[in-house]
Amino acid sequence: MQADELARNSVVDLPDLLARVEYDRELLRELFLIFNREFPPLQTELKQAVEQGDLDRVRTIAHSLKGMLASLSCSTASSSAQRIERMASQPAPEGIPEELVRLDRDARLAQYALETVCQEALP
Repeated sequence: MQADELARNSVVDLPDLLARVEYDRELLRELFLIFNREFPPLQTELKQAVEQGDLDRVRTIAHSLKGMLASLSCSTASSSAQRIERMASQPAPEGIPEELVRLDRDARLAQYALETVCQEALP
């Protein structure tokens, strides 16, 4: 999948992402490396919090993931994290496990898209 195809599929808003990093290829690479290092442990922690029913932790972690994904112009995955954050704020939350599955899928797609963009855009 090419970067322009990824942008059309709105997994990553490529024009927005490039503008965010001011077309700085090295910065884009560094942000991607940080994302790859920090995202998986947070994602695991979110799954554990959901399994344990710790809604405060779910809300906090989902908020962090939402921001992390939004900063990389991954709007679909960021929206999924935002829905989890909102659900965890409800008195009787429903649908969090299903939304977590969507977040996992959307995050994998975003990670693949970012990797593709970095490989195409960087020497």
